[in-house]
Amino acid sequence: MTAPPAPSIAELYPIRKVRFVKGRTYHRTKRPTDERWWDLLEAACGRTGYLERGFPLGTITPCRRCQKAVEADDPSDTYNE
Repeated sequence: MTAPPAPSIAELYPIRKVRFVKGRTYHRTKRPTDERWWDLLEAACGRTGYLERGFPLGTITPCRRCQKAVEADDPSDTYNE
């Protein structure tokens, strides 16, 4: 019997375009346990932070480290929507 395949980074971090407090980039994050969005969130790039819900002033760009982590694991997955 073989083990099931390990989940990809895209499956582990399914939530896109999450901005952390005082952040200027969007990250891919895990879904928090019990939908507790006020808890500390972890991104695919290894950074952690709290969810920012306010309106951004200025340009917000995707996190390059999150993009590289997803692309390295599965090149067919696209980061931008």
